[in-house]
Amino acid sequence: MKLKIVIVTLLALLWSTLSSAEVFYKAVQGDKTLWIMGTVHAAKGDGFALSDQAQDALAQSEVIWMEVAPEKLKNAQAAFMAHAMRSQGTLEENVDSETWQAFTQVAQQYGIPEQNLNPLNAWFAQIVLVATAVNHAGYAQEAGVESKIEQFADANSVPIKSLETVERQINALVQAQSDVGEQEIIEQTLTEIDQVNEVLDGIIASWQQGDLTALGKLLNDSMPPQMAEELLYKRNREWIAKLATDNQSDSAFIAVGAGHLVGDEGVLTLLEKTGYRVSEVD
Repeated sequence: MKLKIVIVTLLALLWSTLSSAEVFYKAVQGDKTLWIMGTVHAAKGDGFALSDQAQDALAQSEVIWMEVAPEKLKNAQAAFMAHAMRSQGTLEENVDSETWQAFTQVAQQYGIPEQNLNPLNAWFAQIVLVATAVNHAGYAQEAGVESKIEQFADANSVPIKSLETVERQINALVQAQSDVGEQEIIEQTLTEIDQVNEVLDGIIASWQQGDLTALGKLLNDSMPPQMAEELLYKRNREWIAKLATDNQSDSAFIAVGAGHLVGDEGVLTLLEKTGYRVSEVD
């Protein structure tokens, strides 16, 4: 998995304190209104502030749909670790000695000791290193847009529901690179880890312009078809099917990683295919 893809899939899309754009859409079918926001899971400084339009939409909504509701995330770390830990042997035994030495040296630069990596499957060791590098670049989950939505929901007693489970997300990550060897994963990480800031700058630039088309090109150019199917499109179809079963609310707010909105298999297009009229909220 290329490093750019790791960042996009782990943290969705990142926002800086200078951002003023907002990826926000409205979908209408009969008496049903869906407000759809492409969320950002981390940001710098004070992070992202919800616009007046978004706050108005939240106030009108009877329910908020997120990828995973906050209360379901409490045990997420334990769930990830259950899949991340090796069933036998060590990671060191599955890569050559030169690669392992280089990998552990880079990890130590970020304060990650070798003994923390050795019991992990390669895909999760990569996640640990990349996530730490992103954090060192000054990004924090607490500044992301989801936290702002959760604060609004708590203050106004709006229920938050899950589109999927943590286990489903883990399965997507595992399946997305099931055909990639551990040696290849670690080598790719070493090749691209120094590009973290460059990758972040590219993602942020697209979002500061509020250009979903440019973002779609960035994602499509970076992600092989099978990986896109597992990480994005298959889950998008599952979400649309789940939303179709919601007969209890006439107005709902949907907050998902903005990469899920893009393209012919994106949430916006899938909603249009089911009869919704979709328009951007200015």
